[in-house]
Amino acid sequence: MQQASPEIGRAGGVVASLRGRNLDEGETMTVSTDWKVKGVFGGLLLALGVTCATPALAQSWKINNGRNYGALLPTESRKMADGGTYLTGGGRYLVETEDPTYPITGQSMDCRWMCKIAANGKDGNCITLCAGVDKDGDLFSFRALAFGAGSYEVGPGTGKYAKASGGGTFESAPTDDPALTHMRWKGTLQLK
Repeated sequence: MQQASPEIGRAGGVVASLRGRNLDEGETMTVSTDWKVKGVFGGLLLALGVTCATPALAQSWKINNGRNYGALLPTESRKMADGGTYLTGGGRYLVETEDPTYPITGQSMDCRWMCKIAANGKDGNCITLCAGVDKDGDLFSFRALAFGAGSYEVGPGTGKYAKASGGGTFESAPTDDPALTHMRWKGTLQLK
């Protein structure tokens, strides 16, 4: 018995020995030449698996000068059986901030508000809901128990916004054109 040496064998493979195994004289072992392709492919899959298994780092933003500019949607009102009034309206907005990395900067969103005004005309409750789809196709949303001004919180979403949190304050700003709307806001957004 002798240790095999690397030489071209009869079948076009490489004659080799396995660690600790000697080949008999005249015995050859054919090794597939596509081992490099399989090795590279396997290494790539392993690298992708490690990359995919690594949790994404949490990101957060604090916006101090958020501005939403938009066009008003028609307002509707209906009388209710208890003498109160149901009001609804909204707007389509373009979101602008001082931070170009904020994922919603430059995106559009739709906002709807709904209010129930008591029969006395003084008391009421409102809710505002806003939502849009960002450049990556992920749904984001915000909600407030107010209309025109108040506090808001980050609502449910999809993709990167599935576990988003945060909130802040907002207020309507005057505009010269009654068909347009302008909101100022500040707040935080955390993506997990």
